[in-house]
Amino acid sequence: MSAAPSDGFRFAPAEQTDELRRLYLARGYTPAVTLQTLMLRNRTEFAQLPAVIDGEQRLSWRQLIDLAGGFGGYLKSRGVGPGDVVMWQLPNWWEAIVVAYGVWAAGAISAPIIPSYREHEVGEIYRATRPKVVVMPHRFRDVDHPALASAVAESHGSAPSVRVVVRGAETGWDAFEDAVRAPFYVHEVSDIYTPLVIGSTSGTTAEAKVVVHSTASFISNPSMMARLSGYGWRDRAYMPAPLAHATGLLTAVGLPAFTGCSVVLRDRWDPELAIDDITEHEVTFSSGAAVFIQEILDALARRGRSELRLRSGYPCGGSNIPTALAIRAEAVGMGPSRSYGMTECTGVTYSGPFEPAGIRCSTDGRITPGCDVRVIDERGRDLAVGEVGEFVVQGPHRALGYVNPEHTRQGFDGGWFRTGDSGYITEERTLYVTGRLKEIINRGGEKISCREIEDLLVTHPMIAEVAVVAAPHERFGEQPAAFVLAIDGARPSAENLREHLIHAGLAAHKIPRLWHFVDSLPRTPLGKVKKYELQRSIASAAEPPR
Repeated sequence: MSAAPSDGFRFAPAEQTDELRRLYLARGYTPAVTLQTLMLRNRTEFAQLPAVIDGEQRLSWRQLIDLAGGFGGYLKSRGVGPGDVVMWQLPNWWEAIVVAYGVWAAGAISAPIIPSYREHEVGEIYRATRPKVVVMPHRFRDVDHPALASAVAESHGSAPSVRVVVRGAETGWDAFEDAVRAPFYVHEVSDIYTPLVIGSTSGTTAEAKVVVHSTASFISNPSMMARLSGYGWRDRAYMPAPLAHATGLLTAVGLPAFTGCSVVLRDRWDPELAIDDITEHEVTFSSGAAVFIQEILDALARRGRSELRLRSGYPCGGSNIPTALAIRAEAVGMGPSRSYGMTECTGVTYSGPFEPAGIRCSTDGRITPGCDVRVIDERGRDLAVGEVGEFVVQGPHRALGYVNPEHTRQGFDGGWFRTGDSGYITEERTLYVTGRLKEIINRGGEKISCREIEDLLVTHPMIAEVAVVAAPHERFGEQPAAFVLAIDGARPSAENLREHLIHAGLAAHKIPRLWHFVDSLPRTPLGKVKKYELQRSIASAAEPPR
């Protein structure tokens, strides 16, 4: 890989008025604080309290910030500072937390990448951000990550000037353990509206988009969570989901920075290990996709256990959690709560552990203070309470925009972000998501919600999970197709499932006639189902499913 420097990060933010920013500050929705200030505060005030637990490795807050400040000093010595992008692709190791804080200690922009991403996805993010620094593990799950990064840089004709390898040695790369020994440095930041972190959408659709958040939009989410759930330094999170995803970064980095709580890491998901970790480390909360809850409940049942209490709950956002599953989790003490948000605007809704179970388990949460949600029709006209349409949102958690200006133009309109999700709002300001706009099946003009069918099917005693997508229909254009994942050993029939939906009162035209019984569902690293892959499998099938 050549030593030619990158040509830098360029970005044009979407509109957000000064009036709104002043309002968010005045009402406390946006804390007037930087990540660098929080790091230094935690180093002093929470010095000996635990910050990170990763297997046998434990770091106090003082140890964590000392290492992060060392990494910040190393980056500064290599000419890295404000406006520069540091791209890092690390598993859920303690070093990833150090790097996350260390990038901000240098005043640079953090661009974390999910460890399972390969040349295609890494190349897209590399091209969009033009990083000055890359940080990679030496090996993870039999992948040579330095070689991957070198191949990506070579294909784009632009190499980073600084390369750091973690847990190993690589020619031409600086070792992480040497980098953190540099003199302590934390850059003083004054503008909370400049880029802080870059993320990518999680890939349930075919095209990922690269999103930019400021300090203000990033820290507004953990501030909101702390207010509505009472999180504090006594809490401990469990985070097996990738730190590079919005859920992982906010739960394992943002929330601890804001509250002083600690985090237990795992670099792979295993429900049996999760139960052991939660019990051993007295974890008080976790977060992630519905599939994680399902697998924990199944593992508890195998052990004959009926309880796994999480004092501060299990918020589940970014993927649908069926009401029936949430109620099961409530029964064992996990304190689940359905919430709604996305990488572009996290924390649109939230239901803290103090909310009634009927709100937490049966709605997609209350609209959070400071966030505004409109429901619009296909012509952009506002709809009334209870009417189904597309959600458009704005608030303190809203991202600055996409790196690609065309994506920003398409997704943002006068400060509002068009989510592409459909649903409705109640008089109580609770929100119900009916699905993605692309997950609304148009059967001869009749609009059918995929989620409505899914929520009814998972109440069947033989069903573990189901995904419903649109399939072609010669006469009506589209029809529902169901991909069914049965409970181990169960053998439901299509006729049995049809009868279940009939008894549940579902209209006949909504009942799937195409059934796929599968052993697994394609997922993103966070556990969301990749529905576009299911639709591709239908389109490419030689014969229609029976």
